[in-house]
Order: sequence, then C-alpha cells, then structure tokens
Amino acid sequence: MLGSSHDAEDMVQETLLRAWRAKESLDDPKAARAWLYRIGTNVCLDELARRPKRLLPVNAGPAGDPDAPPIPTSELAWIEPCPNTWLGDSPGDPALSVELRESVTLAFIAALQVLTTQQRALLLLRDVVELTTEEAAAALEMTVSASKSLLHRARSAIGQQSLISDEAIDAELLARYVRAWESADPTAMVALLHEEVVLAMPPSPTWFAGRAATAGFIRGYVAERARMQPLRLIRTGANGRVAFAVYRAQQGTFELEAIQVVGAHSGAIVAIDHFLMPEVFELFELPRTLTATV
Repeated sequence: MLGSSHDAEDMVQETLLRAWRAKESLDDPKAARAWLYRIGTNVCLDELARRPKRLLPVNAGPAGDPDAPPIPTSELAWIEPCPNTWLGDSPGDPALSVELRESVTLAFIAALQVLTTQQRALLLLRDVVELTTEEAAAALEMTVSASKSLLHRARSAIGQQSLISDEAIDAELLARYVRAWESADPTAMVALLHEEVVLAMPPSPTWFAGRAATAGFIRGYVAERARMQPLRLIRTGANGRVAFAVYRAQQGTFELEAIQVVGAHSGAIVAIDHFLMPEVFELFELPRTLTATV
C-alpha cells in the first residue's frame, strides 16, 4: 500500500494503537480480521494523504544513457525493498505462496502507484487480503455497487501496466550470476541477461532497458568499477524474490553497498533492482562489514 518498508512498520504500530483504543467497537470477535484491515486501511490512507507518491526509476522518466554514470537524487521518494523474512520465510524459501510472492513484487508495487489511493486499497483488500466484497466496501465506507465499479477500474488500470512475469531462478543461473559479478567479468554478466532486461539503481533515477543498453552500462561502468573495488554477493531475499547484499572492497574489508533484487524469465536475468539506499540496510539485519577473507 505504501511502497515503503519503514512507513509500513510505523503504520502497523499505529494500526495496533488505534485498534486498542477502539476495541470496544468490535462487536463480533469472528469479524476481527476484517475489522483490523479496516483500521489499517484508514491508517494508510491518512498517511498517503501526507506523503509524496513513491516510484521506481522506470516510473520516474525515460531510460538513461549507458555512457553516463548514475547520479542519485533526493527530490523523489523511492519504493523500498521488503525483506522476505517479513513475509514469514527464509531467504529464497520456495514454500512462500505464489500468490503472496506476486502481491509483493517490486513490479506490482510500482504498478499500484498509478492507481488512486482508494483504488489501491480496494484492489489489495479484495485480491491480496481476500476480504469479501461487503467487507472491503465497509472498510472504505462505500456501497457494494460503488466498490465493484472501483475495483473494475483498478484491475483494468493494473492490467494495462507492462508486467513481464518472472520465475524461480535455478541454482546454476544464480551461481553463474554471482561468479560473474564477483570476478568483474562483463562478458559473463551480459551472457546471463534477457533481451528485455531492466536495470535500475535507486536513489538514482537512471535506468536501462533492454540487453544492449544494459550491456553497454555494465561494460563501461559496472565491471570497470568492480575490477578496481571487487564485490562480494551474499544471498538474501526481498519482495518474494532472490536478492543479494552487495559488498564492495574498502581498505581491507568489504562494506555493504546495496541490496540487489533480481528476477528471471525464460532462464535469463530480466530484472536487476540495485538499491543504493543505506536507510534500508538495517531492515535486512545484515552485517555492515565483511572481512576480506569472506
């Protein structure tokens, strides 16, 4: 709903506080789930009225020039990655339901941002939380017929977004990916990319679309920098997908530099979201420094 792990954490606390204050209004304990989601939805709607819309770089402007280095900006609010541990699984756990994975992918969360806040809330309550039509309508204080019309418009708007499906990444592809990055081998990196790959690096609005442009950036910037300051990739998980904590060599140690979320399609890497955002590192409970021998 919010696109921010930090905001979500705060809003859970606010939801519980409001629920405690309003506990006498819960007449039927069997209705507690819908009652809590109603409170949580209104907490989020109040928060969204005060906050700017969060984006991924692909929503912020046209694709960038592969020959230009990315430049961070503080003028935009960015969608933040969500640790898989928040979803009740360990990194890369295949037991996490397909439905839950799809509902928290970065692409889906970015697509939600094109909706009005009420459309966003209704779509999540019905298609993700799976409240009944009557429960969702009550949560948003609207009639059932109005909620049905609003939901139809929300689903149509989401359906118009370009959401290339991604899939589980097999162990061999992941191993090759890690080797390519840690050895700073641009040929090996490019060989793993899907033709429709997208690479983004929040908080920079710069992003690259397609294999040719991404390859140009990797060869001209990523690999060269990785040769000078080698990388180490440690497996984690974010937004229901495989992710890596990316560490860069710094004066005899490796310092945490980014959380990188990757997606695959047809046996190739189709999405690389490289979050250079120190404020999200603490959410993943990772060491900030590794010894040079790791």
